[in-house]
Order: sequence, then structure tokens, then C-alpha cells
Amino acid sequence: MVKAYINGTGCISSQDTINDQWFFDPVVEPNGDYYNAIEPSYKEFIAPNLLRRMGRAIKMGVASANLAIKQAGATKVDAIITGTGLGCFEDSERFLLAMLNNEEQFLTPTSFIQSTHNTVGSQIALIMKCHDYNFTYVHRGFSFESTLQDALMLFSEGKETVLVGGIEEHTPNFIILNRKAGKFKIFDHHTAFWKPSAKGIQMSEGSTFFVLNKTKTEKSLASVDGIQTLYKPATSDVILQKLYSFLKLHSLLLTDIDVCLMGFSSDIDFDKQLRELLPVIKEETIAAHYKHLSGEYHTASAFALWTATKLIEKQQLPEVLAISNKKPNGIKHVLIINQYLGINYSFTLVSKC
Repeated sequence: MVKAYINGTGCISSQDTINDQWFFDPVVEPNGDYYNAIEPSYKEFIAPNLLRRMGRAIKMGVASANLAIKQAGATKVDAIITGTGLGCFEDSERFLLAMLNNEEQFLTPTSFIQSTHNTVGSQIALIMKCHDYNFTYVHRGFSFESTLQDALMLFSEGKETVLVGGIEEHTPNFIILNRKAGKFKIFDHHTAFWKPSAKGIQMSEGSTFFVLNKTKTEKSLASVDGIQTLYKPATSDVILQKLYSFLKLHSLLLTDIDVCLMGFSSDIDFDKQLRELLPVIKEETIAAHYKHLSGEYHTASAFALWTATKLIEKQQLPEVLAISNKKPNGIKHVLIINQYLGINYSFTLVSKC
């Protein structure tokens, strides 16, 4: 079975993940009912003449891709695959507002050109002078998972190095509209994140990229052994049976998993099936979570993969991630169970290499 070896990572999120020394301490809390990404000085990653024309999503994408490529020591890649739910939302909004305010006259094309979902992957390709395979997946909560599945297929076809990433941004208007629609709620410090009592999430943004290799090298941090997606599973029992089947494909049992990262979002409805799974997970392995740090967005599973890679690299489970009271003796296998809006579910198996 084809694996993907993670040789480099770059993560811009609501935490200080841009800092190589950061390992889940200190933790930044949300701005009430949403998170903002902690953005670096982009001059370190992008030429000034390009920077002034870029929207935030493009800046975050290019910078995090640059970090991943630098860590991997890669000079070129055979493919660039990006995933996003909303794409370059800021540029889309800017163009539409300009249409309204200018009565559809005297419009500049820059925002329109940069509003398409594949702009980030295109910009990275232009900067890297990569003329090979370049694809963007816009599959809602499966957007990042689709990039990993595509990368594994490319490796089976002979590709050697692939850059994959997930990007998301929000805008003030996006926050206002979702707040009015009742989608958000204030972060509750007094209730366990995985035991919500009301509807609502803390929306967020971020960009996480990985340089994946078909073969293991001295720079390999961990391996992605497999991934599976589930759309609208009827019950938690269906999820559990699918999970057992997924692990069996890799000759593993749930008891072989050292840490299970679960995608609780703090919404009482969306988290229902994960809450029902939790007793089994806690009994057979060690349960942990991550969206209380990353917030919720279409490609939050990319942050989860970055987190799993860090756990394997450091061989520690920070207290801030833990749900179970017990600690792992070592971390060889990390299983990510992600959910988005209670609709899109996915399993990702990450292992020490």
C-alpha cells in the first residue's frame, strides 16, 4: 500500500505555529466567538512587488508552502495540490462590493482574477516555476482530505514529491453574517470542549502545507499511511464499523493506536456522533482533540495532520490536547477522526517512520 512521507510542514493558524519552537504552549484563545490567524511578516517569504497585489489567503498559502519547502529542502515538486472550502473569499467579496458601489463601472480586474479558488496553487507554481500537475479541490469538509487522496494516487503513478495544503480565510462581513445566522457562539471556558450544551462554533482560518515524498528520506518526520472519507454516516455505529475496517486494511486494531485526535467543534448537534464514539475511543486508546486551538473551518483537518506530525516528532501528548487521563508511553500511530458540520467525516492514519 502506498504511503506518503511528510518531509516538511508549514502552518499558519490561530496559534503561534509559525514559530518552530512552539509546542502547544502558550495557547491563544479565540476573540469571543471566532479566531484570527496569527500572520507572520510576509516580507520574509514573498517579494515586495508580488506581496502588494496578494490577498490574505494567497499570502498565507504562499508563506506556509514556503516554510514546508524550506524544511524539506526541496528544490522542486512534481505536483501542487491545494484544498479550500471558501477560496480567496476576501478578493471575491472585494470585487462584488466594488460592483455594487461603482454601479458595475470602472472595475479593476485584480480582485476578480485573484478571487478564484485555484489562485493560491497558481501563485505557488509561478514562484516555484513548477509547470507540472496543479489541482485545487473545493469539496467543503473533504477539501484537504481530497488533496491527500490525490497525492497517494500520484505516488502510485510514479510521482516522487508532492506539495499539498489546505487554505481558508474569513472576513469581517463573513463573521457578521454568520453571527446573525446563529452559527457562532462565545468560547465557553467552564465546559469541556467535547461536552457542549448549545449550538454554535468558533469559526477560524489558516493555511497548512506539507511536502510529501513517495520514499522515506533522512528528513521524513512521519508517514500518512491511509485516508478514508464518509459522507453523512447514519449513526455512530456505522462510523465505528467503518473505522474498524479502515484499520484492518493497515493490519491494525484500535488498541494499536497511541493517540486518537478527534474533531470536536463544540456544537451540540455536529458533535453528537463523536460524543457517542468517545467511550469506545477512551477505552481502547487515548483520546485527544484540537479544534479548541485551531477553531473550525473547512480544512481544519490540515491543522490536525500538522498536530499529529508534531506529536510523533516530539513523542509527547501536551495536556492541552488530552481528553483521556492516561498518557501514551510512546507515539507510533496517531489516528485523526475529523468531522465538519456533522456531514463530512474522515479517518487519517499517521505513523512514525
